[in-house]
Amino acid sequence: MDARINRTRTAVMEAATELLLEGGPAAITMDGVVARSGVAKSTLYRHWPTRDALVIDVFGHIAPDLPRPDPSLSFEEGLRVLAHGFVDVVNDPYWKRLMPAMLLLKADLHEIAELEDDLKQSQVDTVTPVLRCGVDEGWLPEGFDAEAVSTLLIGPILMAALTGSTPLTDEFADRCVDHFMAGVRATCPLQSAATSA
Repeated sequence: MDARINRTRTAVMEAATELLLEGGPAAITMDGVVARSGVAKSTLYRHWPTRDALVIDVFGHIAPDLPRPDPSLSFEEGLRVLAHGFVDVVNDPYWKRLMPAMLLLKADLHEIAELEDDLKQSQVDTVTPVLRCGVDEGWLPEGFDAEAVSTLLIGPILMAALTGSTPLTDEFADRCVDHFMAGVRATCPLQSAATSA
C-alpha cells in the first residue's frame, strides 16, 4: 500500500475508533472523522463513499485476531492456546472499552452482517485445525459444528469479560478448557471407554 494512503487510513481508523469509544456508533460521522483525523473531506469520501462503508471498515479494523496454535500441539494443548489468547484479547483495557461499542455497532448497522460473516470465517479458520486434531485424537465426531464447539469453549470467557463477574486470568482460561474437556469426554464414546478402561 502507498505510504500516503497508509497514513490516511491509519489516521481515519484511529479517529473513527476514538469516536466509537467516546459516543458509540452514532458518533462516527464523516464530519467528525474529518475534524478528528485532519484528513480532507474529499480524501475521506474518495476512500469511503458513505458513512456505512467507513463504519464497516472500522469494524473490520478493530476486530481481534486470535493466535493460531502450533499444528503440532495436541487437541487439549491447542485449546489452551486459544483460550489463553482470547483471555489476553478481552483482558486488554482497550478491548474492554471496545467490546460494548462493537456490540452496539453490530446492532446499529445491518450491512455489517457480511463483514461479521467474514470475521467469523477468520475465527473458524483459526480454530478448525485444533478441532480437526480433536477428531484425529477421537475427541470430536466427524461433521462437528465448528462454530457451536468454539462457542462452548469461548462463551464463558466472553461472559466473564462482559459482566466483570470473574477475574480473567490464565487459571480461568484453563478452567474453561478443563470444563470443556470434561463435557467432551462425557459425550465422546471413544474417550469415555478409554477413561473407564
